Parts: sequence; C-alpha cells; structure tokens
Amino acid sequence: MKALVLGEPGEISLNDVAEPVPADGEVLIAVDAAGVCGTDRHIVAGDLGVPPGTVPGHEIAGTILETTHGVEGWHPGDRVAAFGQVTCGVCPACTSGRSNRCRRPQILGMARQGGFAERIALPTSSLISLPDEVPDGVGAIASDAIATPFHALTTVGKLEVGETVVIIGAGGLGVHAVQLARLCGAARIIAVDPSREARDAAMAAGADEVFDSEAEEEPARALRRVARGATLILECVGRSETVELGLAALSPGGRLVVVGVGSSRPKLPPLGMFIGAELSVHGSFGSTPAEIQTVLGLISTGRLDVSRSVQREVPLIGAAKIFSEPFGPARTVIIPEEHPS
Repeated sequence: MKALVLGEPGEISLNDVAEPVPADGEVLIAVDAAGVCGTDRHIVAGDLGVPPGTVPGHEIAGTILETTHGVEGWHPGDRVAAFGQVTCGVCPACTSGRSNRCRRPQILGMARQGGFAERIALPTSSLISLPDEVPDGVGAIASDAIATPFHALTTVGKLEVGETVVIIGAGGLGVHAVQLARLCGAARIIAVDPSREARDAAMAAGADEVFDSEAEEEPARALRRVARGATLILECVGRSETVELGLAALSPGGRLVVVGVGSSRPKLPPLGMFIGAELSVHGSFGSTPAEIQTVLGLISTGRLDVSRSVQREVPLIGAAKIFSEPFGPARTVIIPEEHPS
C-alpha cells in the first residue's frame, strides 16, 4: 500500500510499504482522512527524534474493513475516529479512565504506524464511533485539534461560567479553544497571537478581543490591562516566553494550563508573588476517548460549528509537499484518494 514515510530530517515521501496485519483484538481500517497538525510538522523536521521509516499521522478517521478474533461490538463498514495512541490498558491511568496519561503508550505516527497511509491496524480500545453527521475530515481532527482544548478547558482548567479566559496561540488548538470556551460559558475571551491571520480567525470563532504581543514593548503589562480579571489562561504554543506571558497576566487565584509542547524551560515569578497570589500551573496532554466522543456529539448535534476548521483536502499522492508550506489556524487533511479541494 501507499504511505508517507519519514526520511532524514526535513524529508518525507510517498512510498510502498507493507500492508498492516491486525492482531487479535484489532481491526483493519481504511483511512478516509488524516489531519496534519503542528506535531506532525515537528516530526518531519526531525525535532522530536522520530526515526526514518516511520509513517506519521495521529488524527485519523476511517472505515473498518476487517475484524479479528476477540473483537466485539465493531463491524466492517463502521465509521470510526482514532484515539491518538495505543495504550497499555492496565496501568493506573488507563484503569481510571485517564488513558491520555498511560505510562506505556504507543503514540500513533511516532512509536507506531500512523495515519498518513491507505490503511492502518488498531486495537478496539483506540476506536471511537464516528457519527454519520460528522464528515471524515472533521472526524479526523476532532481527536486532537478539538478534543485537546476541550480537555484542557474542562477537565484540567475547570472552566467556570462567567470567567475571563485568555487563549495564547490562535492556531488550530487555540481557535477551537475560543469556540469551546464560549460554549462552556466563558464571559469574556481574549486571543493572543502575533499573526494577523490567526487573530482574524480567533475573532471569527467568537473571541471578544485579540492581542498582538509582538506589537508591545512590555507585552506582559499590556496583556494584564487587556485581560483584566483573567482567571484561566490556556497556553497553546509551548515556548518559554508565552508561558511566562501567561503567568504574568493571571489574576490572583488564576490557573495557567499549558497545552503547547516544547523543550524550553520557562521561569516562575518570584515565589512570594506566586504563592501570595495563589497562582497555579497545570500541564494538559491530549484527551481521553470519552472526551473525543463528547466532542463528536457536540459537533453532530450542531452545538459546535467546525465547518471552517478544515482548510483543504489533499490527496495522499501529493501530500508530501504540504510540509514545506506555511501552517495556518485551519487544518489540512490528507485523504487516500483524490477529492475536490
């Protein structure tokens, strides 16, 4: 079958690879759509140490082709979205419903073949039923670009009705965070991003105000004025300066939830200020299958409008070129057969 395969850092190409063979308890899936996110771009660039020969892609929607011994409740023809990792199922995180914290995960597109391919084999624990009302492209990105900020805002950030929320980074995660914060009852939402395109997308998604941190000589002080009373801030970038900006803008008792992944080491404020104001910092990683199902339910019933979230569909045969193109707030989705863009 055809798949996009990593080469040396910065290289990815369409190759013939072996057909996946599902083990007992797994299903074979025809990939109908696979979203391209910022992590995939870091993988292709060589930033995350994923070895050559790997097939990237962790945002996947598809149709079951075959089942194996031990599979119950799933049948050929079922439409599914994929949880972005294969989990162990036995560690304390998995057994308590927090499989996003699994201690021995195989992340799709990194430690296990991903979805930039015609077919993929997955265990049933990684499957989420895809409602008929949800298109393939939206179903693919829902597992990460939409469910990740949902988890960060609700499970980790514990957003309360009437709060002021700041979203730092208005890319794919941040724009959906704006929509979800509004849906969950935020009274005021400020989106922060140096990109005019991203700020415009955030306003279209429902932000009350936008803020360009690079246009200010003292961005922390300026953001505190704009975000007066902010008690929940989502950092969706993963850089020291944006984490520190979020901490500086928090009101007393506020929570900073860091969603962006990076290797930098941000500094805490002076301990007296940090403790006296009772600030808290939380990490937030991905989401759970149950949260992905909840998000798909919001989409299928029309409560969450993500009709503008998929920017374009690119056939697998020509998809390698997109990794050298600019990355905007809307997702590009790879499909195995050519569709109209």
